[in-house]
Amino acid sequence: MVFIILILLLGGSQSQGCQPYGVRLFLGHYFSYLRNSQDLIRVVFNTEKECKDQFILELVDNKLGHKLMISQITYYDTQLLNMTQIYEKNETTHFTYETFIHTFKVGLNNIDLNASTTYDYTIISKQNQILSGPHRFDIPWAESEQKMIVFGDMDSNWVQNYSKDTFDWLENQVKADKRYDTVLFTGDMAYDLESKNCQQGDNWLRNLSVFTSRYPFMAAPGNHDWGNNTYFDFFRANFGSLFLKEYNTQHYLNDFFSFDVGMVHFIQFNPIKAVYQNDIYNITPLIVEQMRNDLIQANYNREKVPWIIVYTHYPIYCAVPKNDQCINNFKYLSAFEDMLVEFKVDLYLSGHVHTYQRNKPYYKNTTAKYIQKDNIISQYQYPVQIIEGAGGTDYGEQNSTYPDSPFMEIQNPNHGVGIITVKNSTHLYFEHITVADNKVIDSIWLDRSSDKTKTTTRDGFEVAMWVIFSVLIVITGVSIYYKSNQGKKLKSKLLEETVTMVVT
Repeated sequence: MVFIILILLLGGSQSQGCQPYGVRLFLGHYFSYLRNSQDLIRVVFNTEKECKDQFILELVDNKLGHKLMISQITYYDTQLLNMTQIYEKNETTHFTYETFIHTFKVGLNNIDLNASTTYDYTIISKQNQILSGPHRFDIPWAESEQKMIVFGDMDSNWVQNYSKDTFDWLENQVKADKRYDTVLFTGDMAYDLESKNCQQGDNWLRNLSVFTSRYPFMAAPGNHDWGNNTYFDFFRANFGSLFLKEYNTQHYLNDFFSFDVGMVHFIQFNPIKAVYQNDIYNITPLIVEQMRNDLIQANYNREKVPWIIVYTHYPIYCAVPKNDQCINNFKYLSAFEDMLVEFKVDLYLSGHVHTYQRNKPYYKNTTAKYIQKDNIISQYQYPVQIIEGAGGTDYGEQNSTYPDSPFMEIQNPNHGVGIITVKNSTHLYFEHITVADNKVIDSIWLDRSSDKTKTTTRDGFEVAMWVIFSVLIVITGVSIYYKSNQGKKLKSKLLEETVTMVVT
């Protein structure tokens, strides 16, 4: 009798250790410049034990009801995050925490986008037991308008319930089956991810899945996410979906990424070393180079993907009195700010300050040129800057209103989220909603229809053709001149020299 009970207890313990938690979606590298057709959507979850190869991902076509069983026919991986081992040689901090992270990658070989872009998915065991779900995801597709949620600076401690209203609003969007292509998170989770022996981050994962199991969660790292050793270990393992390790150096662990959603090119970057003025290894120029190369390619592709939105944790202009970053970030981030103007970025999103704030187009600490009629902004030489840092947290001051500043259009300290709707190639709509009453308290349109300075592939081709044509004209003129004055031999020699010079 005791033996049977012990077996049952052990069986229950094993089952509990393999119960998925923190189910979350990420966009895969199909949406980055890699265009990997076998990495469309990632379904990620954690377990307390390894439980390797014990899960099957079941997909159901939402339109036709076709069922697909995905296990070894697509990418599946299990990774251990062992914070105990990571910090074992740390002189000040020690952990006793580990978690196993499981990733399914859904590719174009698994689904038929011509039939449906909406799929229900369920995580089941090899014994056909439902472990989590059914959940749902949508594949962002360029042929329809795109819609994104943006917010940041949120915990899930609920000691004072400062983020519960935001969680409730997001959960209601899921229950109502509202479609959003992705969630852009502007940094700072859990406060902090590695606090209390990483239990703060673990609880965050467990609570987060009420909406991340429905919407792809594309997060920027914040200063409260970087951990005691400043390497963002917990964040990287659990949220670094598009980080490319190929860019890692001895002193720089890459956390820059970009991706396309329909008509929008998104760029996420993390200038933490610049804004805190502790870039002892000169990492910032590496990120500047990454962003410049990315923006060059994005502008080259602008007829197909016309909108460019940059997001990060750190604002360039904010209004907290006597705050070093609010005073000096336009200096600390000047290399990035210059590129926002050079490549005509449309929106710059950030968090860090626990409020909602929308700025007018502003550049080098002064107002940039733009035209505004009612709430329609056009012919802007600098992106509209928006701070979405009002997700709600027990940390820091609450509901603070800051002094008006020359760059500020509106601020609101109540908990809220932003929603971006890309209507077409020339019109984008942004609104900010306070989650307690689901009320729109600010909205703008961006109008690109009169933009005559955008870079296109055609522009580059025409320039190149004019250069080649001009060179040929010069060569021809020189050839004719020397033919009539110095004879064939001299002409031949000169042409050889001229062609050599042009080729060189």
